[in-house]
Amino acid sequence: MSSYLFYCRKSSESEERQVLSIDAQIVELTRLARNLQLRDFEVLTEARSAKSPGRPVFNAMMEKVSRGGVKAILCWKLDRLARNTKDGGEIVWALDRGDIQEIITPHTTYRNNSNDKFHMQLEFGMAKKYVDDLSDNVKRGNRAKLERGWLPGLAPLGYLNEPRERTIVKDQERFPVVRKMWDLLLQGTRPSAICKIANEEWGLKTRTFRKQEGGPLPLTTIYRIFSNPFYYGLIEREEGIFQGRQEPMITEEEYWKAQEILGRRGRPRPKGHHFSYTGLIRCGTCGFMITAEEKCNRYGSHYVYYRCTKKNRRVACREPHINLLNLEMQIGGQLERIFVPQPLLDIALNYLRQEEQEEEQQSLHIRKSLEKAFHDCERKLQNLNHMRLKDLINDDEYTKEKRLILEEKIRLEKGLENQSGYYKQARERTEKTLIYAHEAREKFENGTLEEKRTILQEFGSNLLLRDKKLIIEAEKPLIILEEGLSGFQSKNYPIEPQINGLNQSAIGHVDPVVRTGCTRREDVRTFSKKLGNSGRQKQLMKKLVRTIFEFYKSSLVKKDLPGMSDRDAV
Repeated sequence: MSSYLFYCRKSSESEERQVLSIDAQIVELTRLARNLQLRDFEVLTEARSAKSPGRPVFNAMMEKVSRGGVKAILCWKLDRLARNTKDGGEIVWALDRGDIQEIITPHTTYRNNSNDKFHMQLEFGMAKKYVDDLSDNVKRGNRAKLERGWLPGLAPLGYLNEPRERTIVKDQERFPVVRKMWDLLLQGTRPSAICKIANEEWGLKTRTFRKQEGGPLPLTTIYRIFSNPFYYGLIEREEGIFQGRQEPMITEEEYWKAQEILGRRGRPRPKGHHFSYTGLIRCGTCGFMITAEEKCNRYGSHYVYYRCTKKNRRVACREPHINLLNLEMQIGGQLERIFVPQPLLDIALNYLRQEEQEEEQQSLHIRKSLEKAFHDCERKLQNLNHMRLKDLINDDEYTKEKRLILEEKIRLEKGLENQSGYYKQARERTEKTLIYAHEAREKFENGTLEEKRTILQEFGSNLLLRDKKLIIEAEKPLIILEEGLSGFQSKNYPIEPQINGLNQSAIGHVDPVVRTGCTRREDVRTFSKKLGNSGRQKQLMKKLVRTIFEFYKSSLVKKDLPGMSDRDAV
């Protein structure tokens, strides 16, 4: 085995075209070996990029090093050995382990000492950064070119890269021939026959490059052409899909017709059915999701119904299906029970605005009080420090008192930060709840499928369908609102309550079934007209709003306290 190894590498990639060729590297290293009087060396050459692991010659060289007997590796520069962290680490580790004694370059010799290994790691890190920066720059340039509508890289057959303007133009020689190939495909000719006609009858050849002569078209190139949307003006890259500015060769309709002829996936089509509530409701018997289907009877009428997927193999689910009309009647009935008429909404919003003005006045006094208490804590802390310095108290007393003062200081500081934040958030959430209760019913009746889905999601969670009855865990503010509205309407049936933290006995019997006679729109409209300047009605509405507001505010406050969960907040 040779005692010294020459490693000469030349990458074929553009960023290293200015590096010495392999022959020039061998000449330089031979001269260096002669000056150092080195004998018994072996030359290893490789034309591969070093930006990623996997070079065969380099790996074989490291195997020789690990077997022992190699005194040193000679290279033009360290970046000839590695431009990635794995290969660079192998070189440093071989030197650190003593498998080789030196890494020799015409400029520096690296030995097994801390300074040399540190500088080697810096060199390899700089080489890696160069590759990464170059990659980022290329990607950024490609994105910019794609956004301008031009394809980075080599243009497909039938087009040419225009170097001066950096655009893509028609290849006057090949463009008409490639267009004829598309015509043959659209007429039903097999791609193999098209390939034979293009090569033998038309004499079509690939383009000639500096290191590659033009030749006949392989069949794979024919298939690549017929699957490329570039020909109708679309550029598909890993960066995304972009509208190209090149002159299209075919129309979009012709392209998708060609895909169908080739037996590939045709033009993406929208789904035939859209269902609002799939993925939201679970079966009350087996716990699996509820799906939807559309059926057509013998008279041509279409019906949508929801049913259990029945995928639970352990439970024989016998849950019956429910018609879409029945399901939406139940949802609409529950939205009816939280409906806030416009007069009540006006009372509620006006009350919140008045409360906000009063809160702003009170917050000034509260803030002054908090600031005074905060400064008192700072003063107590200073006095405590002076007492400890004068040995008026021992360490245990000092630690105990300091902890109490610091806890009080943190509490006051947090109060100063959130002094007005809790009120604002609680007010905004209260307004949102009231507006939702006012608008949800009408939007659900007249909205799109997506709007209906959104309204149901905001209404509650843990939706269950059992015995054709929809059970919803309504949000706590909506339960409070439904209870409060019972003071305005005599007939009322509560919404299904939440499990966490609610006293169901206080709410009353829960009946998830929609009782169609409990709230009729005519009764609600008649009732709404009677609302006006009644002092009792205003007081009831203010009390209801205040209850919802206090719920939100207490939830926000308790949520920020250490060890307090959302369940505790409820």
